[in-house]
Amino acid sequence: MNPAGAYRTRHDRGATLATHRHREAYAALVLDGDYTETSLDGPLPCRPGTLILHPPYHAHGDRFGRSGASAINIELPEPPPGQLIQTAASAWQVHDLREALEVFQRCPQRLPDLLACATPQAAVELPDWQSELLRGMDESDDDIALIARRLGVSAEHASRALSRSYGMSPRALRREARWRRALGMLGGSLPLAEVAAAAGFADQSHLHRIVVAHAGCTPMRLRQQIKYVQDRDLAVAA
Repeated sequence: MNPAGAYRTRHDRGATLATHRHREAYAALVLDGDYTETSLDGPLPCRPGTLILHPPYHAHGDRFGRSGASAINIELPEPPPGQLIQTAASAWQVHDLREALEVFQRCPQRLPDLLACATPQAAVELPDWQSELLRGMDESDDDIALIARRLGVSAEHASRALSRSYGMSPRALRREARWRRALGMLGGSLPLAEVAAAAGFADQSHLHRIVVAHAGCTPMRLRQQIKYVQDRDLAVAA
């Protein structure tokens, strides 16, 4: 892991950041205030001492509370071993905020040690129908309104609730789930056409467009990058 320099961010009370994605993995440590991060992983409450590790290409948005919030961040051009194929963000609560801040500012190479001592933090629990709707959208091409009606929810209510919980419309959530599935399979040996089909894309051209939009490179180039990190991880473990 070769972290770039730490940088701070500050957002005012009531501010929002629309859903966006970073091509590099990065870690964020909340220093003060509070906010909610929304993504396909669900709403994640962030407070002082929350440490979030975002894998490459993770899409998320943020809603800031009454006090706003500030955080310190470090980009991870080479993710920690085992993290490139991760597609979900993971969060912890550090035990000593001052010590964690020192790691971010002066010893970012100690980030794995900091994570090993922190307490895992889960996303907010949501009504069962929301996860069932996500599962139904992920497993079929049925119209989203039809899947919602099967669960006893109107299409309008489903759209509002999912947008609030996950920061994306149902249609965007379906695309994000398929992108994540494809990303997880690109480290394997399946031909790209089969990856596209298994991930739920219409064809290989559709997969190509999504990968270029999200990762800034072709699927073949992204596969090469993933395999490079996989080989590095194997060498470290040997």
